[in-house]
Amino acid sequence: MKFDNIDKQIVKALFNSGRESLTSLKDIIFKNDNETMSHTGIAKRISKLEDNNILKVQGNININEINYKTLFILMEWSNYDEIKRIISSYSECPRVFLLTQVTGQYNLIMGVLGQNLDILHRYVNHCGPTNKKGLLHSALIFGSDFILPKYLPLNLFSNESNEDNCGNICVDCEAYLDGKCDGCGNF
Repeated sequence: MKFDNIDKQIVKALFNSGRESLTSLKDIIFKNDNETMSHTGIAKRISKLEDNNILKVQGNININEINYKTLFILMEWSNYDEIKRIISSYSECPRVFLLTQVTGQYNLIMGVLGQNLDILHRYVNHCGPTNKKGLLHSALIFGSDFILPKYLPLNLFSNESNEDNCGNICVDCEAYLDGKCDGCGNF
């Protein structure tokens, strides 16, 4: 899909306020120097951007305001098949907000959220990928407040566990059984 100047205007307006109405967008989106777009035309453009996976309008969360903490796990895996397995296993985990392949000393970075540092430590010790076969080396970086982005696209409150994906079954977990963890579906 060609991403043109009108699309850029729409994305910028929605970035500033995702709740902007189509009626108000028609006053600030221009086809050319003097001609504005109709709200119907803008709605079609937004749908096209969404259909092409370029844009998603959603409610995002400021984790600083709800006092959540972050952890970055830098990992070096033995081969690409192991990386694909970890990506597949953890891509739906409600605690994971970042999963990206990188080059250099490490080949995968995972960003994880928790209500406090104890929960993040339990994640590393019981649920995270650092206990999986094929990991050669890892480093943990506990983050302070998020500066950018201020709001993250998170699905923290779904009450849906994805433990079958990662293989860490909560009812078999020592931390869960001891009441030290509520499970991955209970933020």
